[in-house]
Amino acid sequence: MNAAAQPARPANRLAYIDNVRIALSMLVVAHHAGQPYGSDGWWLFQSPLRSHWIGLFFGVNEAFFMGLFFLMAGYFHPGSVDRKGPGRFVADRLWRFGVPIAVMVLGLTPIFIYFHAVNFKHLPFHSYWEFYSGVYLGLADKPAAWAGAAGPNLEFVHLWFIQNLFIYGCVYALFRALFRALFRAPSRPAGREAAPAAPPREPLAPAAAWRFLLALTLWLSAATFLIRIWKSVDEWTTLFGFWEMELAHLPQYVTMFILGIVAARRNWFQRLPASVGFAWLWLGLGCVAVWMARGAGLDVPFWNGGLAWQALIRPVWESLLCVGFCAGLLTLARERFPRQTRLMKILSDNSFAVYIFHVPVVTLLQYALAGSGLGPVESFLLVTALGLGLTFPLTHFVLRRLPLLKQAL
Repeated sequence: MNAAAQPARPANRLAYIDNVRIALSMLVVAHHAGQPYGSDGWWLFQSPLRSHWIGLFFGVNEAFFMGLFFLMAGYFHPGSVDRKGPGRFVADRLWRFGVPIAVMVLGLTPIFIYFHAVNFKHLPFHSYWEFYSGVYLGLADKPAAWAGAAGPNLEFVHLWFIQNLFIYGCVYALFRALFRALFRAPSRPAGREAAPAAPPREPLAPAAAWRFLLALTLWLSAATFLIRIWKSVDEWTTLFGFWEMELAHLPQYVTMFILGIVAARRNWFQRLPASVGFAWLWLGLGCVAVWMARGAGLDVPFWNGGLAWQALIRPVWESLLCVGFCAGLLTLARERFPRQTRLMKILSDNSFAVYIFHVPVVTLLQYALAGSGLGPVESFLLVTALGLGLTFPLTHFVLRRLPLLKQAL
């Protein structure tokens, strides 16, 4: 995420984007802090406590926050490839993503998977090593007590985003490499690309911005509806034994990543009129209000998939919310929070590490509060507060100073 020699965006525009990333990282911590208390889906810790409101909170998050992550990640790719070239870009990403993923997926996550199986599936493993080698890695015979599939059973949990982002980045780098080879000027030395043109600076016309955002919403609505005829929300697929993805949101994620790349070249984040951005922010907030009103009895059929008119409602709602918050939150940060204090700079420097390593902290807190007598909302709020209060200092003072991790994080 360093600026290129001739970057797609001036360096002084980074602060407000980093401020949005801080907020999203905190939202991810909160999302996973509430996972046992508002969802019936799989998680490393399970609780009988449930709150419908926390479940609704998840629905809002899932509609936009990973799409916004992909949008901002895509925005930094052109400048990075400009400076490093496709090959070095991929090698650097492999190191930056590969090292923390290896620490989590091979070191920390299987410990929690083991205790999840013992505590919540009541499987009497003889030893952790027997589980780790036989079930998790698949390098030995699985234990006799293991009723599930034979290994390997690697779990990326929340790191599916980093995994997918790496794959998207490799595809983009390959495109850039092929483009360079096919369209390099004859007089230009091999391995060198033409410097990108300076991005435009004049504000976009409000009418043109509205048309584009509406067209983007229509595209996302149609593509999401079509794929959910086949795959519904929260239905995960693993390709090639390791590539984890939720196909129901794939059109949003790929579109936003590509849009971020184009936005960097055309300077759209900076050129979007504030009036348009704030109007779409209000549209997004209106979508949130409609969704949360379901908790108060509003009867709107939000189907997760299928071939029926009711199944179109959620894709349209999600697309409006996603486009509204992507445009609106970036505009809000640009206009109201364009700079960083020293504390905010520390938080933004640690946001990537917090995303990677918050899950063990949050899960331990959820175990610690089991049997505390707190309700689901109180548990969710306490785990969120403590998770944020512990993970940021942990990454800043400990993890990012370790020899193996300090360069990657």
